[in-house]
Amino acid sequence: MTLSPLDQMKETINETPIHIREILRNVVTTSGQTCVSLFYSALFQHERAAIFLEKETVEVKMRPQLLAWIQSLFFTDADHVEELSELQCRIGTIHAQLEIPTDIVVYGLYIIKQALIDGIKASTPDKDDTIAAIIYLSTMMDFAFKFMIKAYDINFRKKVESDEAFRLVSLGHNISYEKETQISTFSGWSTQAFYCLCKDHPEDLPTIAESEFGLWLTHKGMSLFKGTHEANQIQNKVRELDTKIAAIRKTGLIPPEFPTELHKAITSLTFLIGRVFRHLEEVENGRDPLTKVFNRRFLDVVIQNEITFALTHEKPFSLVILDIDHFKKINDQFGHLVGDEVLCFVAEIIAANVRANDFIFRYGGEEFLIVLTEIPLEDGLICAERIRTALAEHPLTLSSSDQVQVTLSGGITTFAGETNARLLIHQADEALYKAKSNGRNCIVATHHTPEKV
Repeated sequence: MTLSPLDQMKETINETPIHIREILRNVVTTSGQTCVSLFYSALFQHERAAIFLEKETVEVKMRPQLLAWIQSLFFTDADHVEELSELQCRIGTIHAQLEIPTDIVVYGLYIIKQALIDGIKASTPDKDDTIAAIIYLSTMMDFAFKFMIKAYDINFRKKVESDEAFRLVSLGHNISYEKETQISTFSGWSTQAFYCLCKDHPEDLPTIAESEFGLWLTHKGMSLFKGTHEANQIQNKVRELDTKIAAIRKTGLIPPEFPTELHKAITSLTFLIGRVFRHLEEVENGRDPLTKVFNRRFLDVVIQNEITFALTHEKPFSLVILDIDHFKKINDQFGHLVGDEVLCFVAEIIAANVRANDFIFRYGGEEFLIVLTEIPLEDGLICAERIRTALAEHPLTLSSSDQVQVTLSGGITTFAGETNARLLIHQADEALYKAKSNGRNCIVATHHTPEKV
């Protein structure tokens, strides 16, 4: 027990008779491919795991790696245990990076173990040898999983750090301004709600979730407020109030006590929102220093959050990639300082034409990526066209009074529950490429849906 896991594994291999180890090698040789197929079949049947898997990745990379893992586990001798442990970590890293839950990986390993046990029983008539081989199998797989889980721990810590950093910058570079904006939008919802009550129009009573403030709260606010006591209170009060409003809209009847309850809830929420903003007003942001939009650091976090939300609530979201046409010519003709002005101008145009709950990234040198939350492809295309038109119709006036005509090409795609972040970006990139091929200054939407695996 005082030995390190590596030394314990070495001791296990050395103390296991050669003929027992040979039994495992023969079983793996004949049943290894079957074990791999069973493992991924189990993962594909789990909705939480399947959404992070794609056929090409499994067939080209993951399946051969997993087979190599099974083979090496029982073909490696004690002198090469270090290399074996490194392989376990690599396998763990692959699954951890895809965020496949550990409980599902454990279940998959259980299936592999049971398949190998069946192979041992079928090929070993001697009862004592069967028992010894099963013990050896279980011990080696336990050691392997111990090394694999280290990769999960490292990946989890990185994800926590990334999520925490994103939480701290998800609002924007001017928290005071954002505070005023969101309190204003919440006030707008409150006014509309009381108007419906006064006019006795229960069917028009809006929920918070449907409002501009509600969308911002769902996609940005709760991520920012996460971990604070106020966040739970805000979430609970919003859920409770929206449940009552939904019931009123369904029945068409406004309970006599509801206006008082609504007033108390609005007062409480206004206080909580103001309080949590005050806690964050000194938070340092992590934006692109030139355009002040997000850089790519948090792109994966945002898209993964939106995928999870879309799957949970059965709502789409769209992704747009915009590229400034002939940006190099602008730099060559006017200089890089003007190029910087153009980038900032484009960022401002984009920001003016999306909602507070959407996300803008500087994706590359002259590329911007927008995550449009809760928007299907048709509405996303309208938004992208609005941005393109606004830019094409308003040349940038320089400090020298010269004007620079700037246009955009763009590609848009929509998440529909059958893709992952990498494929989603790839689809938008393909659409952008078509827009450039079509003569630029246009938006192309992709209707391609990848095969579900």
